[in-house]
Parts: sequence; structure tokens; C-alpha cells
Amino acid sequence: MWNRFLFLVALLPFLSKAQIYPTIGQFHQAALYYNPGYAGSATNLRAVGIHRSQWAKLPGAPNTQFVAIDLPLGKKVGGGALVHRHQIADTWQIGLAANASYRINVGRETFVQLGLKAGLYQVDFSFSNDFRWDENDAYLVPNAGRGMLATIGTGAYFKKKSFYAGIGIPDLVVVDPNKLYVDATTNKSLLKRNIFFHSGIKINISEFIAIEPHILLRYYPTRPLNYYANLSVIFNQTFTAGIGFVFPKGLALYTYVNVSPKLILGYRYEISANTFGIQSYGTNEILIRYGF
Repeated sequence: MWNRFLFLVALLPFLSKAQIYPTIGQFHQAALYYNPGYAGSATNLRAVGIHRSQWAKLPGAPNTQFVAIDLPLGKKVGGGALVHRHQIADTWQIGLAANASYRINVGRETFVQLGLKAGLYQVDFSFSNDFRWDENDAYLVPNAGRGMLATIGTGAYFKKKSFYAGIGIPDLVVVDPNKLYVDATTNKSLLKRNIFFHSGIKINISEFIAIEPHILLRYYPTRPLNYYANLSVIFNQTFTAGIGFVFPKGLALYTYVNVSPKLILGYRYEISANTFGIQSYGTNEILIRYGF
């Protein structure tokens, strides 16, 4: 209980101004999370599920679950849906979003997709089960609450053979009727727009070995530019070993195993280079993916 209370106190500034989009280490497997233009960019149905447990064994540490499905709905139209949940201590948010894209062919095996997203979020900042010295705490009370958010987002996705690049603004418009993210003293919204840029390429080294570097840049006006990089080495299209960098000082190892041509299981472990602090606890991600 005491550790949980201290952990919550350390995270209070983050909780009161929490961003709707926590980062996923295997971002290259979860592009729909950041960019609605990605929806339906493959030739068949794809589905991916990820469970992320951050700072493992630390009571109340963040954990995230993400499930997405997308598929082409016609020659130039794609669609997708995603559900995600994020929790820190006793505060949580659950989101459901629908995505649609329109394809513009610009060359042989080259296209641009423009996408739109509409989402709903249930948010709870009630701190109902946490220890308090004072039930009328001046910080907790104005930042506590629960209610719904609505978002509209957009994005563009470019694909040319084995190369891709995209930019997404998944929270271009946020409707906050319960003023969950509003400063009580200034009556101004605490939310800014997230802007994500992601890119990657597959390079065949030989008939049996390929490498895939991926990068994700995240811009948020009130924070430093975040950047994340993953490098995968694929052996015979059946086994993948990868390393990753997590802003600001985190390192990661991950692996994928092709159980079948369409079914992949994956695991990722992250650790910070910081010796002390909550970042020194490891982070685990488990993945299951279906489709090409």
C-alpha cells in the first residue's frame, strides 16, 4: 500500500495531463494505432493484439492492451477498427475507434492512402481506491473524475514495394464534454495534438535473410521530441530477432516466431540504462498477429 501511494504521488502530474496515446514498443506492428491512413493497406485481413506491462513487478505500474483489425473493402477503400485500454494505478482509459482510408495509386506498386478516424474513450481519474491523507486534497479533487471523450483523427500512408512512410494525427479534434482534461484554474484544455511519423523498409540480404529497420517519431508540443527505433533480422521468413531503442535511454530485445504462414507470436523486453528510478524496472510486451 505504501509503495503504491508513493508511486501514485510520483505520477500525479502525468495522470492529470495524461495523453490519450501511450507508446507501444512494437510500434511497427501497431501502425493503425497511430495512423488511420494505414487501414486496409494490405491485400487481405490483418489482426494484431499486444499486451504491454511496463515497469514489471512495480505496484500500479502502467499496462496497455491493444487489438486492431484492418482489411481492404474495395479497390481503393480500406477499413479498420481498434480497441485499446491503458491503466496506471487506479486510473484507466478504454478506447474504441473506427478507421477508413482512400487509396491514390501513384505508380506501379506505389500508392498513398489518406485516412480518417473516429474514436470514443471512457476515462476514469477518480483515484477511488488510493490512499489519501485528506479526502479534500486540493490536488486530487479537481483532477478526479470520469466520463467520455470523442476524437477525430487523420493520417497519410505511403507505400512503395518494401518501403513505407506515414504521418498521423489521431487526436486532431478532441471533444471533452466532462472537462476531464481542463485546467480548473484557467479553464483551458490540457490536451495538445499528438503527431506521429513512422517509416521502415525491408532489405533482402540473401535468399534467406532480410533486415527491417523501423522508426517512430512522436511530437507533442509540451514535451521533447520522442523517437523510437527497431531493427529486425528475419531468418527464412520464419524467425525474427530484433533490437530496439526507447527514448530517452531504453534498450529492447524482441523476437517473432511464425507458427504458420499467417500466424506470428512475439515477445519484447525493455530495460532502461538508468540505474535508479522506476525506469530501471523491466517492461514486457506480448504479441499475436494474424495475416501478412
